Amino acid sequence: MKNKFLILTISFFSVIGNINGQYCTNDTRYTEVAYFDSTEISVAANVQFGSALDHLGNAYALRMDIYYPNLTIDLSPKRPFVMLFHGGGFSSGDKQSGDIKDLCIHMARRGFVCATVNYRLGYNFSEYGQYKARYRAIQDGHAAMRHIVNNANAIRVDTSWMFVGGQSAGSLLALGMVYAEPFELDSVSLLYNATAVSAELGNLYTSGNNLTNTYSFKGIFNNWGGVTKTEVDFNEMLPTVAFHGELDTIVKIDADNSFLHYTLNGSRAIHNDLIAKNICSELTVDTIGGHGVFRNASSVFRAGRASCFFKSIFCNTCTNFYTTDSIPSTCSSPVSINENYFDPNIKVYPNPFDNFIKIEGVKGALDITIYNCFGQLVYKDEKSNGEVQISLLPGIYFLTTKHLESNKTFTTKLIKN
Repeated sequence: MKNKFLILTISFFSVIGNINGQYCTNDTRYTEVAYFDSTEISVAANVQFGSALDHLGNAYALRMDIYYPNLTIDLSPKRPFVMLFHGGGFSSGDKQSGDIKDLCIHMARRGFVCATVNYRLGYNFSEYGQYKARYRAIQDGHAAMRHIVNNANAIRVDTSWMFVGGQSAGSLLALGMVYAEPFELDSVSLLYNATAVSAELGNLYTSGNNLTNTYSFKGIFNNWGGVTKTEVDFNEMLPTVAFHGELDTIVKIDADNSFLHYTLNGSRAIHNDLIAKNICSELTVDTIGGHGVFRNASSVFRAGRASCFFKSIFCNTCTNFYTTDSIPSTCSSPVSINENYFDPNIKVYPNPFDNFIKIEGVKGALDITIYNCFGQLVYKDEKSNGEVQISLLPGIYFLTTKHLESNKTFTTKLIKN
């Protein structure tokens, strides 16, 4: 365990207007806890969703693997969907390599339909060659999403609740699917004294297959990835859960200005931009980690945090959170509220509050603790007068008061202005 969390805010998330109560459940579905056994997960392997030419002009069959709760066991009429892309610097990797497959299985066991996707690899190992490789990969990602939407009914995908993510290059791909517009990609390519990339490689949204389905995303699962700074516009910003190593030299956690014609914003730069615009963002940083953190056996930790983060979007309780500690999610067992242990005349006010809380209705010494929505302690003190001076960022908290003489407790929700 490393340093405790550094920044905590709980914000009402206003970007998602229509909340689907079907997914804001009281059970452990879509939480850090596996809802289905591994034997209850079905796999559609090597599903071909298109074909395109690689950097050498050879035909490349585009394929994905889809993991989902068995249709005869999970009777949900629709399930939210997550698409994940592997890493490998746009030159290597596979939909089953590393732990991308494990992540997808973990998400499926929590109730999601999840796909791992292969995309075209290879380039001429120049900076602009890699730029074009990302463009081809984004084309393939869009082709994969069109296929999923077109076949959503077959595996009961809810196309109104779709998420995207990846690892390393796969995360650059996923973020590009959300933020990159054709004119933005073309404008950078022209700075390399090259033909506009769309003219050379084709339309961003029609390559790979002839499907015309449209879609949008509700959130991003970013693992040590980044995005071109100029691609991100405020009206495109989506809630994001991310993981990154402080010492990453391959995709830097902050802004990387080493490229000739663009800046690549890493996970912390993205996080700071999101919270500045009041868009929900959660970032876990490994302070001694490089490229590729919380992997292999730890992938279940990332899947659990991502699942809880997505569920908070379902429930409109999304959290802005920055930590340098590998704190597991606990959204399957939220802090309970019980207001019956004390005299019913007990009062906690003002609520909402600014920097002062007064507890009345009980005499004697009180042990006062305040928790955030993850169940993490943010304040603890013993008081004899029931008065609390505290500075917290805006959001929702839970106050627990324990009467030391009687050992009775009282828990209530607090709202910080």
